Amino acid sequence: MLSGNLRDLPFPSLLRALVGKTGVLELWSLENGARYTLYLKRGEIRCLEGEQGFLDQDQAKRVLKALFTAQTGAFEFVAKEDFPTPCRPAFRWPVERVVRSLNLRLTREKLRETLESLF
Repeated sequence: MLSGNLRDLPFPSLLRALVGKTGVLELWSLENGARYTLYLKRGEIRCLEGEQGFLDQDQAKRVLKALFTAQTGAFEFVAKEDFPTPCRPAFRWPVERVVRSLNLRLTREKLRETLESLF
């Protein structure tokens, strides 16, 4: 089990620590008061569940982007050897690729904001 706060272990670092893992990551007490559960299987994000149920791909991408910059929130990852993926269809997003993609997207957005403020 791995638990803590995003203040001490930011979400990008937390995801990197879970590359190749299988289990359930719960996040709560986030800045917006939301609670999310990520289901990981063999290093892939299979599902993302919010308080209202499983998110579709577009909703999940928005939530992951918000989590990537979250400053506060508690988390707990519980490793599980094998479990049935609770949603259909599963995303099957490699954690490593998600981290790289979000890093690149946020870097581009920050660069764009900086350039726009200069002109």
